[in-house]
Amino acid sequence: MNIITWLLLMLVVLFGTAANLSLKYGLYISSPTKGASASIRNLLFSRYFLIWFICYTFMTILWLYVLRTIPLSQAFPVLGLMYALIPITSYYLLKEQVLFSQWLGISIIITGVVLVVH
Repeated sequence: MNIITWLLLMLVVLFGTAANLSLKYGLYISSPTKGASASIRNLLFSRYFLIWFICYTFMTILWLYVLRTIPLSQAFPVLGLMYALIPITSYYLLKEQVLFSQWLGISIIITGVVLVVH
């Protein structure tokens, strides 16, 4: 296992985070006042859905590569960082509220991932 593979694993986490944020933002800006079918259609043809698709495609390809070199028992817990990064980035980019208990949970997740990987 080399540093490049671990960096690629971090890219998997970043692509997953970006994908979820772009999908959420795409849903947020799609027009819910015109009905559910119009909202879904607007989302499917938006650039945010395209970003989601591209990020998940790259995430999957990188994940397959990473799994060839890093044991699953170490690689899979790192994906838990998405549970920490998504609320953090949605707080800053989407202006969503994050409660103290969530911040506490985020710190526990990060600590847990460090302990499992180390």
